[in-house]
Amino acid sequence: CICVVTVLGPGMVNLMIAVTISFVAPFCVVIRSSILTIKNADYIEAARAIGVSTFRIIVRHIIPNTMGPIMVQATLSIGSVILCAAGLSFVGLGVTPEWGAILTEGKEVIRTAPHIVVFPGVAIMLAVMSLNFLGDGLRDALDPRLKQ
Repeated sequence: CICVVTVLGPGMVNLMIAVTISFVAPFCVVIRSSILTIKNADYIEAARAIGVSTFRIIVRHIIPNTMGPIMVQATLSIGSVILCAAGLSFVGLGVTPEWGAILTEGKEVIRTAPHIVVFPGVAIMLAVMSLNFLGDGLRDALDPRLKQ
């Protein structure tokens, strides 16, 4: 993330490009593993045996069954994206009106006005924790192995 933003320069678009480049690999791994698992399932073989088209198998079976792991990965990654953006803003490589930039400005007056640093820090912590809890809950709800 830092390398891409350093090369491209600070700004919202460059930050989004850096975060996208940094976080696309885990999504590719999750999508590929989900599709490979589903592709070899018995109901896909049965659908092929009765002559269902490849497009219909993809739309009716593969895409709906891969959405669960993708949603879980998305909710778990959003917290990391928030931390990445806040960290880049803290060191001056992100966008100005962001929690990390507020922490940077507040470190000069932390002794006289600690609330300037505490509230954005707590907001980052609560946002990341709540998104991680949401991701854990989705994983527990959507994992068929836990329903046995």
